Amino acid sequence: MKRNSVPTIILLIASYLTVGVVLGGVIDVLLNLPRFSVFTIFMAEIVLLFFPNISNLIMFPVAKKTMMKGIKENNFGKTTTYVGGGWHRIKSMICIDEETGRVAYTSALSPFKFQMVEAKELSKARSAYERGPLGGTRYVFFEFYYKNNRIRIPTLYSSKFTYFIASREVQEALATGENICKLIEKFNPLVRLTADKITNREMPFIKIGVPSAICGGLSIYVAVMGIFTEIYVSSFEGWKDDFLNSAMPAFVVVSIALALAVAGLVFGIMGLRRAATEAPVRGLGLSKAGTVMSAIVIVVLLLITALFVFI
Repeated sequence: MKRNSVPTIILLIASYLTVGVVLGGVIDVLLNLPRFSVFTIFMAEIVLLFFPNISNLIMFPVAKKTMMKGIKENNFGKTTTYVGGGWHRIKSMICIDEETGRVAYTSALSPFKFQMVEAKELSKARSAYERGPLGGTRYVFFEFYYKNNRIRIPTLYSSKFTYFIASREVQEALATGENICKLIEKFNPLVRLTADKITNREMPFIKIGVPSAICGGLSIYVAVMGIFTEIYVSSFEGWKDDFLNSAMPAFVVVSIALALAVAGLVFGIMGLRRAATEAPVRGLGLSKAGTVMSAIVIVVLLLITALFVFI
């Protein structure tokens, strides 16, 4: 089970950048500005900023259709279904056959693949929350693991409000997740155990995921600086007349961001390969996070820089 499909993410990023460029061109025409002005890059950034929300709007209906088709073709009986998501959170959908214990999953970033496993293949199920300011929470979820892949689905998410743990909203969200976990536990009494207790061996920690996540995270901040440097440079009239000198500051920052992203990607892939041979392991999430962040930064930076240079 996987939440994300890398080809889908890359396709969406390329599509959103294209839309941003077109919108920037329209603004140029309406404001009588030179073609492909600073708005070209700026609007591409704005569109990417709302990546989760636009993806939910466009891709989740496809994921839902995939789910409905899959459970029909696989003869699911009575099912428990839950859709999780929220503002700036990718939507996902889970269906559990209450008669056989089969668990199906789709998400807005993996909308074309019907993913199905047996409850007995799952582990580490729980309903919990992330602690927020003043002891409250903004995020309640349930999760489980399939092999080394964590599937986490929100039951409550707010970007503005913090809820007391004892509040009705939080308790209802926790109960919703707990009901899903209990249903899985019905077919797999060991589902709440960690993978090391199921296999009766200590799980090694994949340390290389740490530098992967650090490099990936840093590359995002440096990439943002590089993109805004490109926007600033391209805002000057006639900047391309002395292209190398004018663009040098942007190229330096972008090069640093790319170097960090490539390092994060390499470390992340090394961690994923090691996890595949030594599973179950701890620290896999760091390798995954570093790989995803770094890959996205590389794609976005290359596309934005191509706009900066050639348009």
